Amino acid sequence: MSGKGVQAAAVTGLVRDVIRVLVGDGKPLPEALARLNKTLVERGGGRYCTLALAAVGRAGDGLLDVSLHLAGHDRPVLVRSDGRASFIGTGGTALGLLDTITSPSLGVPLRPGDALVFYTDGVTERRRGRELFGTERLRDAAAPLAGYSADVVAARLRSATLGFSVESPRDDIAILVIRNDGTA
Repeated sequence: MSGKGVQAAAVTGLVRDVIRVLVGDGKPLPEALARLNKTLVERGGGRYCTLALAAVGRAGDGLLDVSLHLAGHDRPVLVRSDGRASFIGTGGTALGLLDTITSPSLGVPLRPGDALVFYTDGVTERRRGRELFGTERLRDAAAPLAGYSADVVAARLRSATLGFSVESPRDDIAILVIRNDGTA
C-alpha cells in the first residue's frame, strides 16, 4: 500500500471489499485481480497497492493445494517440514498503476508440516541504522521454525523483526502463516 493514515486505510478497505465481492461471486482470482486493478485505476485517486492472494484447497494424500497470485507483493517464504526455506512466486504488477496487470499464478503443494509465510514490507524494511532486516534474514529466521504451529512461526518471526532494532517500527509489521497441519 502506498502511504499511511486515512488515505491508505480507505484504499485497503476498498481492496478488501472488492476482493470479497468478486471472489464470493466465484470469479477466478486472475479476473478478480484485473477487476480490482481497474477499480483502483478509476477510483483510487493515484493510490496503488501490492497484494498477495492465495486460494487454499485440499488435495489427496494430506496435501493442501495453494494457488498463489502476487500483484507486486514480496514473494512469500515456503518453509518445508524438513527446514528448507525458499522464496516462491513471481511479483507481478502492483495494482492501481497501469491499465493492465500481470499476476502470474503458481500452484504450491503444501505437504503436512509445510508452511507458507506472507509478510508486509514493514518486516523486511525494519531498520537498524542503515541496515535492513531484509528478505534473506527473514528466510533464515523462518527455516528453523519448521514443525512449529502457524501461530508460533508468526509470533517468533514478529519477535525477531521487532528485536532487530531498538527503534519503534516506522511501518506496519504483519505476518500471516498458512501451515498444513494434516498428516500424510
